[in-house]
Amino acid sequence: MFKNIGPLEREVLEILWSKKEATAREICTALEERGNRKAYSTIRTIMNRLVKKKVVSQRPDDNNRIYIYAPIYTKRELEKKIVHNLFGELLKRFEQSTISYLAEELSDNEEEIEKIKQKLAEMKNNV
Repeated sequence: MFKNIGPLEREVLEILWSKKEATAREICTALEERGNRKAYSTIRTIMNRLVKKKVVSQRPDDNNRIYIYAPIYTKRELEKKIVHNLFGELLKRFEQSTISYLAEELSDNEEEIEKIKQKLAEMKNNV
């Protein structure tokens, strides 16, 4: 569901997180101000994709002429969901390789190992 958030979708989400809600036209303007000009039709397509991915909500304005979009999740919540889904998929498909890779990557980083131990202890206490 969340694993395919592309670069433009991510930039649009950044705008929505900062504005809380916006129309496609307002997002076009914000992108242009950032030096990333896109056609209105491109932004409408991106917004439709984000709505289908259930990352953004849409509601009609008071005149039922245009949609107003808002993020469903905070940035932190969405990142957490993406990592959870991606990591879960990696474990499901490549359990041994994933665990081995993480162990090898973390073996030289005591600080990261300590963070993981603390998080695991918190999770154990909350069960």
